[in-house]
Amino acid sequence: MIRRVAAGIGMTTFDKLVVAATQLALVPILATHWGLALYGKWLLLATIPQFLSVSDLGFATAGGTRMTMAAARGDREEAISIFQSAWRAILASSGVIICLLSAAVWLLPASGFGEALLGSSAELQLTLWLLAIYGVFAVQGSIFFAGFRAANRFATGAFWNAMVLLIENAVLVAVVLSGGGLVGAAAAWLLGRLTGLALQMLLLRRMVPWLVIGLRRGSWTQARALLAPAGAVMLLPIAQALLLQGTALMVGAVAGPAAVPIFAATRTLSRVGMQMCWIVSTPLMPEFSAAVARDDRNGMATMVLVILLFSAGLVLPYALGFMALGPWIIELWTHGAIAPPVSLVTAMGFAILFGGVWYPISNLILACDRQASYTVWYAVLALFSLPAACLLVEACGVAGAGYAVAALDFVMLLVIGRLARDTLASRQELFAAVPRLQSYLRRLVSGASMAS
Repeated sequence: MIRRVAAGIGMTTFDKLVVAATQLALVPILATHWGLALYGKWLLLATIPQFLSVSDLGFATAGGTRMTMAAARGDREEAISIFQSAWRAILASSGVIICLLSAAVWLLPASGFGEALLGSSAELQLTLWLLAIYGVFAVQGSIFFAGFRAANRFATGAFWNAMVLLIENAVLVAVVLSGGGLVGAAAAWLLGRLTGLALQMLLLRRMVPWLVIGLRRGSWTQARALLAPAGAVMLLPIAQALLLQGTALMVGAVAGPAAVPIFAATRTLSRVGMQMCWIVSTPLMPEFSAAVARDDRNGMATMVLVILLFSAGLVLPYALGFMALGPWIIELWTHGAIAPPVSLVTAMGFAILFGGVWYPISNLILACDRQASYTVWYAVLALFSLPAACLLVEACGVAGAGYAVAALDFVMLLVIGRLARDTLASRQELFAAVPRLQSYLRRLVSGASMAS
Protein backbone atom coordinates (compact mmCIF):
# COMPACT_ATOMS: atom_id res chain seq x y z
CA MET A 1 0.00 0.00 0.00
CA ILE A 2 2.78 2.46 0.93
CA ARG A 3 4.40 2.02 -2.49
CA ARG A 4 1.08 2.49 -4.29
CA VAL A 5 0.33 5.65 -2.33
CA ALA A 6 3.86 6.97 -2.89
CA ALA A 7 3.52 6.35 -6.64
CA GLY A 8 0.07 7.94 -6.57
CA ILE A 9 1.42 11.00 -4.77
CA GLY A 10 4.20 11.30 -7.33
CA MET A 11 1.85 11.11 -10.30
CA THR A 12 -0.74 13.37 -8.66
CA THR A 13 2.04 15.89 -8.06
CA PHE A 14 2.92 15.65 -11.74
CA ASP A 15 -0.75 16.04 -12.69
CA LYS A 16 -1.23 19.11 -10.49
CA LEU A 17 2.00 20.67 -11.74
CA VAL A 18 0.81 20.17 -15.30
CA VAL A 19 -2.57 21.72 -14.42
CA ALA A 20 -0.90 24.67 -12.72
CA ALA A 21 1.71 25.12 -15.46
CA THR A 22 -0.82 25.05 -18.28
CA GLN A 23 -3.14 27.47 -16.49
CA LEU A 24 -0.27 29.81 -15.69
CA ALA A 25 1.08 29.61 -19.26
CA LEU A 26 -2.26 30.17 -20.96
CA VAL A 27 -3.02 33.46 -19.21
CA PRO A 28 -0.10 35.51 -20.63
CA ILE A 29 -0.21 33.75 -24.01
CA LEU A 30 -3.91 34.36 -24.60
CA ALA A 31 -3.95 37.80 -22.96
CA THR A 32 -1.05 39.11 -25.06
CA HIS A 33 -1.96 37.50 -28.40
CA TRP A 34 -5.71 38.12 -28.20
CA GLY A 35 -5.97 41.17 -25.95
CA LEU A 36 -8.06 41.36 -22.79
CA ALA A 37 -11.38 41.88 -24.59
CA LEU A 38 -11.14 38.72 -26.74
CA TYR A 39 -9.53 36.77 -23.90
CA GLY A 40 -12.41 37.80 -21.65
CA LYS A 41 -14.85 36.43 -24.23
CA TRP A 42 -12.92 33.14 -24.32
CA LEU A 43 -13.06 32.86 -20.53
CA LEU A 44 -16.82 33.37 -20.59
CA LEU A 45 -17.31 30.83 -23.41
CA ALA A 46 -14.93 28.34 -21.79
CA THR A 47 -17.31 28.09 -18.83
CA ILE A 48 -19.39 25.75 -21.03
CA PRO A 49 -17.11 22.68 -20.54
CA GLN A 50 -17.15 23.29 -16.78
CA PHE A 51 -20.94 23.14 -16.68
CA LEU A 52 -20.88 20.10 -18.97
CA SER A 53 -18.72 18.20 -16.52
CA VAL A 54 -22.02 17.13 -14.95
CA SER A 55 -23.05 15.33 -18.14
CA ASP A 56 -22.03 11.95 -16.71
CA LEU A 57 -24.49 12.74 -13.87
CA GLY A 58 -21.87 11.64 -11.34
CA PHE A 59 -21.92 8.01 -12.50
CA ALA A 60 -18.15 7.75 -13.05
CA THR A 61 -17.23 8.95 -9.56
CA ALA A 62 -19.97 7.03 -7.72
CA GLY A 63 -19.39 3.95 -9.85
CA GLY A 64 -15.63 4.22 -9.36
CA THR A 65 -16.00 4.18 -5.57
CA ARG A 66 -18.22 1.09 -5.67
CA MET A 67 -15.94 -0.59 -8.24
CA THR A 68 -12.97 -0.03 -5.94
CA MET A 69 -14.84 -1.49 -2.97
CA ALA A 70 -15.92 -4.53 -5.01
CA ALA A 71 -12.37 -5.11 -6.27
CA ALA A 72 -11.03 -4.78 -2.69
CA ARG A 73 -13.40 -7.60 -1.69
CA GLY A 74 -12.13 -9.71 -4.61
CA ASP A 75 -15.40 -9.49 -6.56
CA ARG A 76 -14.17 -8.62 -10.06
CA GLU A 77 -17.42 -9.63 -11.73
CA GLU A 78 -19.28 -7.06 -9.66
CA ALA A 79 -16.65 -4.44 -10.51
CA ILE A 80 -17.06 -5.14 -14.25
CA SER A 81 -20.83 -4.95 -13.97
CA ILE A 82 -20.64 -1.58 -12.19
CA PHE A 83 -18.11 -0.29 -14.73
CA GLN A 84 -20.21 -1.16 -17.76
CA SER A 85 -23.47 -0.06 -16.14
CA ALA A 86 -21.99 3.32 -15.24
CA TRP A 87 -20.67 3.75 -18.78
CA ARG A 88 -24.12 2.94 -20.18
CA ALA A 89 -25.59 5.74 -18.13
CA ILE A 90 -22.80 8.16 -19.10
CA LEU A 91 -23.22 7.47 -22.82
CA ALA A 92 -27.00 7.82 -22.63
CA SER A 93 -26.86 11.12 -20.73
CA SER A 94 -24.10 12.43 -23.02
CA GLY A 95 -26.18 11.71 -26.12
CA VAL A 96 -29.18 13.55 -24.73
CA ILE A 97 -27.08 16.55 -23.70
CA ILE A 98 -25.35 16.78 -27.10
CA CYS A 99 -28.75 16.88 -28.83
CA LEU A 100 -30.16 19.50 -26.46
CA LEU A 101 -27.10 21.72 -26.59
CA SER A 102 -26.79 21.50 -30.36
CA ALA A 103 -30.40 22.61 -30.73
CA ALA A 104 -29.94 25.42 -28.20
CA VAL A 105 -26.73 26.74 -29.78
CA TRP A 106 -27.93 26.78 -33.38
CA LEU A 107 -31.44 28.02 -32.66
CA LEU A 108 -30.45 30.76 -30.21
CA PRO A 109 -30.77 34.25 -31.76
CA ALA A 110 -27.74 36.55 -31.81
CA SER A 111 -29.28 38.73 -29.10
CA GLY A 112 -29.32 35.76 -26.78
CA PHE A 113 -25.55 35.87 -26.34
CA GLY A 114 -25.70 39.12 -24.39
CA GLU A 115 -23.67 42.30 -24.63
CA ALA A 116 -20.51 40.71 -23.21
CA LEU A 117 -20.32 38.36 -26.21
CA LEU A 118 -21.23 40.69 -29.04
CA GLY A 119 -19.52 39.69 -32.28
CA SER A 120 -20.05 37.38 -35.21
CA SER A 121 -23.09 35.26 -34.42
CA ALA A 122 -21.85 32.37 -36.58
CA GLU A 123 -18.43 32.44 -34.91
CA LEU A 124 -19.90 32.42 -31.42
CA GLN A 125 -22.34 29.65 -32.28
CA LEU A 126 -19.62 27.44 -33.76
CA THR A 127 -17.32 28.12 -30.80
CA LEU A 128 -20.07 27.27 -28.31
CA TRP A 129 -20.97 24.10 -30.20
CA LEU A 130 -17.35 22.91 -30.36
CA LEU A 131 -16.87 23.60 -26.65
CA ALA A 132 -20.11 21.75 -25.88
CA ILE A 133 -18.91 18.70 -27.83
CA TYR A 134 -15.51 18.96 -26.12
CA GLY A 135 -17.12 19.07 -22.68
CA VAL A 136 -19.25 16.00 -23.33
CA PHE A 137 -16.32 13.98 -24.68
CA ALA A 138 -14.10 15.07 -21.79
CA VAL A 139 -16.29 13.33 -19.24
CA GLN A 140 -15.92 9.98 -21.02
CA GLY A 141 -12.38 9.77 -19.69
CA SER A 142 -13.70 9.83 -16.13
CA ILE A 143 -15.03 6.26 -16.36
CA PHE A 144 -11.69 5.03 -17.72
CA PHE A 145 -9.89 6.72 -14.82
CA ALA A 146 -12.32 4.96 -12.46
CA GLY A 147 -11.14 1.69 -14.01
CA PHE A 148 -7.52 2.50 -13.20
CA ARG A 149 -8.52 3.36 -9.62
CA ALA A 150 -10.39 0.11 -9.07
CA ALA A 151 -7.42 -1.92 -10.35
CA ASN A 152 -4.90 -0.24 -8.00
CA ARG A 153 -3.48 1.65 -11.00
CA PHE A 154 -4.24 5.12 -9.70
CA ALA A 155 -0.76 6.41 -10.56
CA THR A 156 -1.14 5.35 -14.19
CA GLY A 157 -4.54 6.99 -14.45
CA ALA A 158 -3.28 10.24 -12.91
CA PHE A 159 -0.31 10.30 -15.26
CA TRP A 160 -2.50 9.90 -18.30
CA ASN A 161 -4.92 12.59 -17.13
CA ALA A 162 -1.95 14.97 -17.12
CA MET A 163 -0.85 13.84 -20.56
CA VAL A 164 -4.31 14.46 -22.04
CA LEU A 165 -4.25 17.98 -20.59
CA LEU A 166 -0.82 18.61 -22.08
CA ILE A 167 -1.90 17.33 -25.49
CA GLU A 168 -5.03 19.47 -25.77
CA ASN A 169 -3.42 22.66 -24.46
CA ALA A 170 -0.34 22.21 -26.65
CA VAL A 171 -2.65 22.11 -29.65
CA LEU A 172 -4.52 25.17 -28.31
CA VAL A 173 -1.30 27.19 -27.89
CA ALA A 174 -0.11 26.19 -31.38
CA VAL A 175 -3.38 27.44 -32.87
CA VAL A 176 -3.34 30.75 -30.96
CA LEU A 177 0.32 31.45 -31.79
CA SER A 178 -0.42 30.82 -35.46
CA GLY A 179 -3.15 33.49 -35.38
CA GLY A 180 -6.20 31.36 -34.62
CA GLY A 181 -9.26 32.84 -32.97
CA LEU A 182 -12.08 31.50 -30.82
CA VAL A 183 -13.23 28.82 -33.26
CA GLY A 184 -9.70 27.54 -33.80
CA ALA A 185 -9.05 27.40 -30.05
CA ALA A 186 -12.23 25.42 -29.39
CA ALA A 187 -11.45 23.02 -32.26
CA ALA A 188 -7.92 22.56 -30.86
CA TRP A 189 -9.28 21.56 -27.46
CA LEU A 190 -11.69 19.08 -29.04
CA LEU A 191 -9.05 17.48 -31.28
CA GLY A 192 -6.58 17.16 -28.41
CA ARG A 193 -9.19 15.63 -26.09
CA LEU A 194 -10.33 13.06 -28.69
CA THR A 195 -6.74 11.97 -29.28
CA GLY A 196 -6.04 11.62 -25.57
CA LEU A 197 -9.30 9.77 -24.93
CA ALA A 198 -8.55 7.14 -27.58
CA LEU A 199 -5.07 6.53 -26.17
CA GLN A 200 -6.44 6.37 -22.60
CA MET A 201 -8.90 3.65 -23.55
CA LEU A 202 -6.19 1.59 -25.28
CA LEU A 203 -3.94 1.90 -22.22
CA LEU A 204 -6.68 0.73 -19.86
CA ARG A 205 -7.39 -2.28 -22.08
CA ARG A 206 -3.72 -3.23 -22.06
CA MET A 207 -2.89 -2.66 -18.38
CA VAL A 208 -6.16 -3.91 -16.81
CA PRO A 209 -7.22 -6.80 -19.08
CA TRP A 210 -9.71 -8.22 -16.57
CA LEU A 211 -11.79 -5.01 -16.64
CA VAL A 212 -13.68 -5.70 -19.85
CA ILE A 213 -14.42 -2.50 -21.78
CA GLY A 214 -17.90 -2.68 -23.24
CA LEU A 215 -21.59 -2.51 -22.36
CA ARG A 216 -22.99 -6.06 -22.56
CA ARG A 217 -22.15 -7.05 -18.97
CA GLY A 218 -23.75 -3.93 -17.54
CA SER A 219 -27.42 -3.47 -16.78
CA TRP A 220 -29.89 -0.65 -16.52
CA THR A 221 -30.90 -2.01 -13.12
CA GLN A 222 -27.35 -1.51 -11.88
CA ALA A 223 -27.27 1.94 -13.48
CA ARG A 224 -30.47 2.93 -11.67
CA ALA A 225 -28.94 1.72 -8.40
CA LEU A 226 -26.21 4.32 -8.94
CA LEU A 227 -28.69 7.16 -9.38
CA ALA A 228 -28.82 8.32 -5.75
CA PRO A 229 -25.05 8.37 -5.06
CA ALA A 230 -24.37 9.70 -8.56
CA GLY A 231 -26.89 12.48 -8.07
CA ALA A 232 -25.08 13.54 -4.90
CA VAL A 233 -21.74 13.47 -6.74
CA MET A 234 -23.24 15.51 -9.58
CA LEU A 235 -23.75 18.41 -7.18
CA LEU A 236 -19.96 18.77 -6.79
CA PRO A 237 -19.14 19.94 -10.35
CA ILE A 238 -22.37 21.92 -10.42
CA ALA A 239 -21.36 23.76 -7.24
CA GLN A 240 -17.79 24.27 -8.42
CA ALA A 241 -18.96 25.56 -11.80
CA LEU A 242 -21.39 27.92 -10.07
CA LEU A 243 -18.71 29.14 -7.72
CA LEU A 244 -15.76 29.46 -10.09
CA GLN A 245 -17.27 30.02 -13.51
CA GLY A 246 -20.53 31.52 -12.27
CA THR A 247 -18.65 34.08 -10.20
CA ALA A 248 -16.62 35.01 -13.29
CA LEU A 249 -19.89 35.51 -15.17
CA MET A 250 -21.15 37.79 -12.38
CA VAL A 251 -17.95 39.83 -12.58
CA GLY A 252 -18.39 40.14 -16.35
CA ALA A 253 -22.05 41.12 -16.04
CA VAL A 254 -21.45 43.80 -13.41
CA ALA A 255 -17.95 45.08 -14.16
CA GLY A 256 -17.61 44.17 -17.86
CA PRO A 257 -15.59 41.53 -19.78
CA ALA A 258 -12.26 43.32 -19.19
CA ALA A 259 -12.64 42.71 -15.41
CA VAL A 260 -13.04 38.94 -15.83
CA PRO A 261 -9.31 38.26 -16.51
CA ILE A 262 -8.42 40.14 -13.30
CA PHE A 263 -10.58 37.84 -11.21
CA ALA A 264 -9.68 34.75 -13.28
CA ALA A 265 -5.91 35.28 -13.01
CA THR A 266 -6.10 35.81 -9.24
CA ARG A 267 -8.37 32.80 -8.84
CA THR A 268 -6.05 30.65 -10.98
CA LEU A 269 -2.97 31.47 -8.92
CA SER A 270 -4.87 30.99 -5.65
CA ARG A 271 -6.07 27.55 -6.69
CA VAL A 272 -2.53 26.33 -7.32
CA GLY A 273 -2.11 25.92 -3.57
CA MET A 274 -5.40 24.08 -3.16
CA GLN A 275 -4.59 21.78 -6.07
CA MET A 276 -1.36 20.89 -4.31
CA CYS A 277 -3.39 19.90 -1.23
CA TRP A 278 -5.04 17.17 -3.31
CA ILE A 279 -1.64 15.57 -3.93
CA VAL A 280 -2.19 13.27 -0.94
CA SER A 281 -5.99 13.08 -0.63
CA THR A 282 -6.66 12.03 -4.23
CA PRO A 283 -4.33 8.99 -4.36
CA LEU A 284 -5.55 8.01 -0.89
CA MET A 285 -9.17 7.84 -2.07
CA PRO A 286 -9.02 4.27 -3.51
CA GLU A 287 -7.07 3.10 -0.46
CA PHE A 288 -9.65 4.74 1.81
CA SER A 289 -12.51 3.09 -0.10
CA ALA A 290 -10.79 -0.28 0.33
CA ALA A 291 -10.34 0.40 4.06
CA VAL A 292 -14.05 1.22 4.35
CA ALA A 293 -14.93 -2.02 2.51
CA ARG A 294 -12.78 -3.95 5.02
CA ASP A 295 -14.10 -1.90 8.00
CA ASP A 296 -10.50 -0.94 8.86
CA ARG A 297 -11.06 1.96 11.28
CA ASN A 298 -7.37 2.18 12.20
CA GLY A 299 -6.35 2.61 8.58
CA MET A 300 -9.08 5.19 8.02
CA ALA A 301 -7.96 7.28 11.01
CA THR A 302 -4.32 7.15 9.90
CA MET A 303 -5.19 8.41 6.43
CA VAL A 304 -7.30 11.26 7.83
CA LEU A 305 -4.37 12.30 10.06
CA VAL A 306 -1.98 12.26 7.09
CA ILE A 307 -4.23 14.59 5.10
CA LEU A 308 -4.73 17.00 8.02
CA LEU A 309 -1.00 17.28 8.66
CA PHE A 310 -0.13 17.63 5.01
CA SER A 311 -2.78 20.28 4.39
CA ALA A 312 -1.79 22.29 7.48
CA GLY A 313 1.87 22.22 6.50
CA LEU A 314 1.18 23.39 2.95
CA VAL A 315 -1.84 25.66 3.09
CA LEU A 316 -0.71 28.20 5.70
CA PRO A 317 2.64 29.15 4.13
CA TYR A 318 1.15 29.24 0.62
CA ALA A 319 -1.77 31.43 1.70
CA LEU A 320 0.51 33.88 3.54
CA GLY A 321 2.90 34.02 0.61
CA PHE A 322 0.00 34.56 -1.78
CA MET A 323 -1.37 37.45 0.28
CA ALA A 324 2.05 39.10 0.52
CA LEU A 325 3.36 38.58 -3.01
CA GLY A 326 0.24 37.82 -5.08
CA PRO A 327 -0.26 41.27 -6.69
CA TRP A 328 3.38 41.52 -7.71
CA ILE A 329 3.53 37.93 -9.03
CA ILE A 330 0.36 38.30 -11.10
CA GLU A 331 1.56 41.57 -12.63
CA LEU A 332 4.93 40.01 -13.44
CA TRP A 333 3.33 36.79 -14.71
CA THR A 334 1.02 38.62 -17.13
CA HIS A 335 3.73 41.08 -18.28
CA GLY A 336 1.82 43.96 -16.73
CA ALA A 337 -1.45 43.17 -18.53
CA ILE A 338 -3.24 42.36 -15.25
CA ALA A 339 -2.78 44.20 -11.93
CA PRO A 340 -5.25 42.86 -9.31
CA PRO A 341 -6.21 44.97 -6.29
CA VAL A 342 -4.65 43.96 -2.98
CA SER A 343 -8.12 43.45 -1.46
CA LEU A 344 -8.97 40.77 -4.05
CA VAL A 345 -5.69 38.93 -3.43
CA THR A 346 -6.21 39.05 0.34
CA ALA A 347 -9.74 37.66 0.06
CA MET A 348 -8.58 34.81 -2.17
CA GLY A 349 -5.78 34.13 0.29
CA PHE A 350 -8.36 33.43 3.00
CA ALA A 351 -10.20 31.21 0.52
CA ILE A 352 -6.95 29.21 0.19
CA LEU A 353 -6.78 28.77 3.97
CA PHE A 354 -10.34 27.51 4.30
CA GLY A 355 -10.64 25.53 1.07
CA GLY A 356 -7.20 23.99 1.40
CA VAL A 357 -8.42 22.09 4.47
CA TRP A 358 -12.02 21.19 3.67
CA TYR A 359 -11.50 20.12 0.05
CA PRO A 360 -9.02 17.28 0.82
CA ILE A 361 -11.06 15.99 3.77
CA SER A 362 -14.24 16.00 1.67
CA ASN A 363 -12.51 13.66 -0.78
CA LEU A 364 -12.41 11.00 1.94
CA ILE A 365 -16.13 11.45 2.63
CA LEU A 366 -16.65 10.92 -1.09
CA ALA A 367 -14.48 7.79 -0.92
CA CYS A 368 -16.88 6.46 1.74
CA ASP A 369 -19.82 6.85 -0.69
CA ARG A 370 -21.25 9.39 1.79
CA GLN A 371 -21.14 12.41 -0.50
CA ALA A 372 -24.82 13.20 -0.01
CA SER A 373 -23.98 14.43 3.50
CA TYR A 374 -22.17 17.53 2.19
CA THR A 375 -22.70 18.09 -1.54
CA VAL A 376 -26.19 19.53 -1.02
CA TRP A 377 -24.72 22.09 1.35
CA TYR A 378 -22.04 22.98 -1.17
CA ALA A 379 -24.49 23.39 -4.05
CA VAL A 380 -26.90 25.56 -2.04
CA LEU A 381 -24.11 27.78 -0.72
CA ALA A 382 -22.60 28.14 -4.20
CA LEU A 383 -25.98 29.13 -5.60
CA PHE A 384 -26.49 31.81 -2.96
CA SER A 385 -22.93 33.05 -3.44
CA LEU A 386 -23.73 34.30 -6.98
CA PRO A 387 -26.18 37.08 -6.05
CA ALA A 388 -23.92 37.85 -3.10
CA ALA A 389 -20.97 38.20 -5.48
CA CYS A 390 -23.03 40.41 -7.76
CA LEU A 391 -23.91 42.78 -4.90
CA LEU A 392 -20.37 42.76 -3.53
CA VAL A 393 -18.84 43.49 -6.95
CA GLU A 394 -21.20 46.45 -7.31
CA ALA A 395 -20.18 47.73 -3.88
CA CYS A 396 -16.49 46.84 -3.76
CA GLY A 397 -15.42 46.25 -7.34
CA VAL A 398 -13.82 43.00 -8.49
CA ALA A 399 -12.62 42.31 -4.91
CA GLY A 400 -16.25 41.60 -4.01
CA ALA A 401 -16.05 38.34 -5.95
CA GLY A 402 -13.16 37.27 -3.71
CA TYR A 403 -15.16 38.10 -0.58
CA ALA A 404 -18.01 35.88 -1.77
CA VAL A 405 -15.68 32.95 -2.51
CA ALA A 406 -13.89 33.22 0.85
CA ALA A 407 -17.18 33.34 2.78
CA LEU A 408 -18.43 30.18 1.11
CA ASP A 409 -15.18 28.30 1.83
CA PHE A 410 -15.35 29.30 5.51
CA VAL A 411 -18.87 27.90 5.92
CA MET A 412 -17.87 24.70 4.10
CA LEU A 413 -14.92 24.29 6.45
CA LEU A 414 -17.35 24.24 9.38
CA VAL A 415 -19.66 21.75 7.63
CA ILE A 416 -16.89 19.34 6.62
CA GLY A 417 -15.21 19.53 10.03
CA ARG A 418 -18.34 18.28 11.75
CA LEU A 419 -19.00 15.56 9.18
CA ALA A 420 -15.40 14.32 9.34
CA ARG A 421 -15.65 13.87 13.08
CA ASP A 422 -18.89 11.90 12.77
CA THR A 423 -18.06 9.90 9.60
CA LEU A 424 -14.32 9.44 9.19
CA ALA A 425 -12.56 9.41 12.56
CA SER A 426 -13.19 10.66 16.07
CA ARG A 427 -10.65 12.69 18.04
CA GLN A 428 -9.71 9.59 20.02
CA GLU A 429 -9.09 7.62 16.82
CA LEU A 430 -6.93 10.42 15.42
CA PHE A 431 -4.80 10.55 18.59
CA ALA A 432 -4.41 6.76 18.49
CA ALA A 433 -3.26 7.01 14.85
CA VAL A 434 -0.23 9.17 15.74
CA PRO A 435 2.08 6.28 16.76
CA ARG A 436 0.95 4.23 13.75
CA LEU A 437 1.82 7.10 11.43
CA GLN A 438 5.20 7.49 13.11
CA SER A 439 5.81 3.77 12.53
CA TYR A 440 4.87 4.07 8.84
CA LEU A 441 7.25 7.00 8.42
CA ARG A 442 10.13 5.16 10.11
CA ARG A 443 9.58 2.18 7.82
CA LEU A 444 9.47 4.46 4.80
CA VAL A 445 12.70 6.24 5.78
CA SER A 446 14.35 2.91 6.58
CA GLY A 447 13.35 1.47 3.21
CA ALA A 448 14.68 4.54 1.41
CA SER A 449 17.99 4.31 3.30
CA MET A 450 18.38 0.63 2.43
CA ALA A 451 17.61 1.34 -1.23
CA SER A 452 20.31 4.00 -1.38
